[in-house]
Order: sequence, then C-alpha cells, then structure tokens
Amino acid sequence: MGQVAVMEVTGFIAAGESATALAYIKARRGLSPRQIMLIILICTLAVGIPVGAGLSGSWFAAAVSVEFAFIGTLVGSLIVQRLTGPMMRRALAERGQAYEHPFTFRLTPEALVYDSVDLTMTARWSCVTDIYKTRKYWVFLVQSSAIILPRRFFNTPEVERAFIAEATARLTEAARLRSPDTAAFLRD
Repeated sequence: MGQVAVMEVTGFIAAGESATALAYIKARRGLSPRQIMLIILICTLAVGIPVGAGLSGSWFAAAVSVEFAFIGTLVGSLIVQRLTGPMMRRALAERGQAYEHPFTFRLTPEALVYDSVDLTMTARWSCVTDIYKTRKYWVFLVQSSAIILPRRFFNTPEVERAFIAEATARLTEAARLRSPDTAAFLRD
C-alpha cells in the first residue's frame, strides 16, 4: 500500500482540552492524576491518623478528623472543577476568543501539521518519537511535547484505522518500535 500524499481530519477542540488530555498523558512518563490522588490519600491516612492519634490520644478521633479533611479536599476539588469551565469561557469571551476552535490534523509526506485558527505547528516525521492511544485521544509525541488528536474526529473506525496506519507508515523505524499499542490497534 503506497502513502497518500496528504491526509487530514478536522473537528472542533475546546479551549483547555489539550491541557486536560495532557494531564492523563503524563501517566505514560510518570504519574497520572488518579495515581497522584491515590498517593495523597494513602499518605494522608498513613501520616494523619498516627499523628492525630498521638496528639489527641484517640485513634477514632484522629481517623474521623482525617476522613473529614479528605472529604473537604475532595469537595474543594469538585468545586474548583465546576468553576474552572465557566470562568475560562468568560475570560476567553472578554478577550474576543471562542471556547471551541476548528482544528485540522494533517499528515503530509514531510511532516505532521496541527492547524487551529491562527496557529499552525509543524513537526517533521523524524522528530515524532511515538504514537499511542488513550481512551479519547491519539497522542503524537514530538520530541518532549505531545500533540493530541481527539478520536471523535474520525467518523468511523475504518477512517480512524486508515489515518493511523498512514501516520504510522511515516514514522521512523525506531518510532514504530516505540508505538506498540498503535501496532496492536492496526492488527485488531
């Protein structure tokens, strides 16, 4: 099968969507937000309860106070999440910017091109280190940066498979070897 000269997908991407996706992408290189929250919970319990028990003289009182502190942290996190979206929309509107932007992800023989409104980024294929799939995104690692492609941009699984096959064909051999879940997706 020969390479197609240019292949692209288009859709809309929300402001902040890349940042949200990248938080989960970090799990590939380190800790995901869920793993971080689990570590904080364990440390809160493992340190907070013994210290509280030592200070108050009661294991029960220490456990209850640590539980309430953790519940307060969880409620605060949910409030922050609820407020962030509307505040971001308002801030963007004040600057005359839209919350959603048209976005085109293009494969050319020379490079991967990310095109959104007035911003265009180009990455030569030689600097794309690997491609992998998350539940909602395809992630193209470009040196130390990640470029996301929402999976919802593909109308059918066949279109998605053809696009990813074309992108994979343009990778260096080393990058293909670092992309085992992409190879598995194409085999399925």
